[in-house]
Amino acid sequence: MVKFLAHIMAVLRMIRISNLLIVIVTQVLVRQCLIVPLLKQVHMEPQLPLGSFVVLIIATVLITAGGYAINDYFDRKIDRVNKPGAQIVGTLIYPRHAMAYHLVFTILGVILGTWVALKAGELYLSLVFFIVSGLLWFYSTSYKHELLLGNIMVALLTSLVPFIVLLFELPLLARNYGANINFILPVLMKWVLGFSLFAFLMNLIREIVKDAEDFEGDQAYGKKTIPVVWGMRAAKSISLVLIALTGALFAIAWVNYVPDFTSLIYFVTLIIMPLIVTAILLFRGNDTQTYHKASLWLKLIMLTGLGYMIIVNLLINNMK
Repeated sequence: MVKFLAHIMAVLRMIRISNLLIVIVTQVLVRQCLIVPLLKQVHMEPQLPLGSFVVLIIATVLITAGGYAINDYFDRKIDRVNKPGAQIVGTLIYPRHAMAYHLVFTILGVILGTWVALKAGELYLSLVFFIVSGLLWFYSTSYKHELLLGNIMVALLTSLVPFIVLLFELPLLARNYGANINFILPVLMKWVLGFSLFAFLMNLIREIVKDAEDFEGDQAYGKKTIPVVWGMRAAKSISLVLIALTGALFAIAWVNYVPDFTSLIYFVTLIIMPLIVTAILLFRGNDTQTYHKASLWLKLIMLTGLGYMIIVNLLINNMK
């Protein structure tokens, strides 16, 4: 029993259970804090049944878990250098078992995603799961070794997590409400794509910072990351520019879309100030520990940024 529990804990670490929980929370917040209250403003309701939505979340989580498993499978040699005390596949989990977990998780995710698409009467939506699972495979086998391509691909796939909720709603809304959906569609797109853009930027920055943290192993095994190809200074400069861009976009969002005191306080204390702390860490530090701290700060900012959906929900409800 002890050995079995240890194996389960190792699997949970391999599939990044904390990140999977973030995926679940993100999709629940998008539906309950953005889509539902915005539709209520025009006397509409979400058309994807709750049961199908739950299965959609499970499908997303399974495919993401499969992506983590295959990534660790192909990163075994590099992880021996970058994570000597934290490597999972090859130490706690046999490589062939990691591959098996990848196949099981991915196949189940695609099947469940296809089921949701069938239940929604929009089978073409199942292509999303086939494409994403394929991209995760090619990312792990080749794309992640290419300059910038791997970073951008991970950021794009992460930005799809909030958007996929709206993607499955839109055709059903159009089918049930017809042209009336045109009144609320721009607002729905603005909010959901706004959070998708935030997820893209934060993950792109974090991927570059993690590459700086993993410089030694990446260089030893010929990965073409920004720190390896262009140097650490370039990686830090690009990260700082993207951090500044993210802060500027929040300022623009406050001025043009949510110029209320609550949003201002939230942005300044939970987004802008942590971004400044992260920028200072990157500017002053030049060691693995500093890059690790910066990565953790970026993950925290990601969480607080997604948490703003709760504030949006309150603001929408107060508009009634």
